[in-house]
Amino acid sequence: MHREAFRHAFETVYGLPLSLDGVPAAGRTDTWLLLEALRRAGVEEQQARALMPRAFVAMQNYADAYLGDLRGNVLPGILEVLAGLHDAGQMLGLLTGNLSRIAMAKMRHAGLAAYFDTGGFGEESDVRAHLVPVALRHASERAGHTISPKHAVIIGDTPFDIEAGATHGTRTVGVATGPFDEDQLRAAGADLVLPSFAEVKRSVEALLGLAGV
Repeated sequence: MHREAFRHAFETVYGLPLSLDGVPAAGRTDTWLLLEALRRAGVEEQQARALMPRAFVAMQNYADAYLGDLRGNVLPGILEVLAGLHDAGQMLGLLTGNLSRIAMAKMRHAGLAAYFDTGGFGEESDVRAHLVPVALRHASERAGHTISPKHAVIIGDTPFDIEAGATHGTRTVGVATGPFDEDQLRAAGADLVLPSFAEVKRSVEALLGLAGV
């Protein structure tokens, strides 16, 4: 659905029969993906950015119309780990390259949206790493006091996530449920690497320990 939303925006906003085929998506933001596909097609960045607000609306409207039930796609342990962290008093934020409306629509359709209080999203930067201070600022506003990077933990399944957290001084956790294995996440410098969240108790304890709880 998400890839089709890009195709829809390319056709209806830019008038081009483009897709994300051949564009590496893991760990990227929707802003970067849109610009990269257009750059490869020879569109000047100024023109690409000028139409970007319309493209984002088109993508988000497409997602609202075509996104289906995602509860069957939730990996083992995710719901229970989120609940365990929430019950332990942790503020949870969704830091993602997805546009905010698409990201939260996915979470609603997966039955996970209620656990996320804040976040940083793909329309707020081209570069994923830049979303870390954005998310921390939003979290601080939500909490009513400044949350420093040293009190934050970034959890992700790509080296981009690990590098983003390390760049801004957070602790980092790599979970090998995506396109990268444990060794690759460890090599990226993750403070903690987990094979998955299937072992709920172990995962929650490890995450809380890293957070200093």
